[in-house]
Amino acid sequence: MRLVTFAIGSEEPRVGRLEGDEVAELQAPDMLAWLRGEGREDRGPRHALGDVRLLAPVPEPPSVRDFFAFEGHVATGWRLRGGEIPPAWYEMPVFYFSNPASIHGPDEPVRRPAATQLLDFELEIAAVLGAAGEIAGFTLFNDWSARDVQRQEMTVGLGPAKGKDFAISLGPWLVTPDELPFKDGRLAVTATVTVNGEELTRTDASEMHWTWEDLVAHAGRDTRLRAGDVLGSGTLNGGCLLELGPVAGGTDAERFLEPGDVVEIAAEGLGALRSEIV
Repeated sequence: MRLVTFAIGSEEPRVGRLEGDEVAELQAPDMLAWLRGEGREDRGPRHALGDVRLLAPVPEPPSVRDFFAFEGHVATGWRLRGGEIPPAWYEMPVFYFSNPASIHGPDEPVRRPAATQLLDFELEIAAVLGAAGEIAGFTLFNDWSARDVQRQEMTVGLGPAKGKDFAISLGPWLVTPDELPFKDGRLAVTATVTVNGEELTRTDASEMHWTWEDLVAHAGRDTRLRAGDVLGSGTLNGGCLLELGPVAGGTDAERFLEPGDVVEIAAEGLGALRSEIV
């Protein structure tokens, strides 16, 4: 099943089930209610997909944890800092808390923070939890990063913070696990990033070091998980400019994303999530 949060004109957001080019409206007042098991019956109206505006599937999640689960990405980051992956990374799936107030939906513009000249995308997949702490669905997750801000603030041994919390893009829909292929507890889908129509990377989500079960178990250790909690996978291998280098065609060696650039991340079964930098 593919689930969406959508709006028509200026009306209040609604929840629907995507069936081909139609959205079947559901009784749940919002996605958090649906994830708690409420209002899963059809309300009645059906809408052409072209007549609705898709929002982030979970516009206001209770929490956002972003993991660091792809070894290739982790190794590149440490190599650029002149180090190696710490042994603790292999002992537990580490994460940081991000900002649930900064969620952006499909086609929603992302503002480049005034403090950064090195704006980066990060190709990720997110799990969204149900009422019992189980994975209710998966969606695309773009963890926007201000690399220069992040680099400075992390010299004190905390963070990332302001280098990350200005925007997260989620969407375009939430896909239940039965609709997706898995291999050894990992999503087995190919994912891509294009910038201004040019494909910059193509990578495999099954290369994740930790399984999704590992991430859920670690997130729930000694605490309470809630319906709607978002768990980001961390950047897929080769899924950001920090790894890939500057956008093709840039003349500056540090030419990252600029206003006017259009970034689209996509994965099999999960759709495509498009964002313009403004």
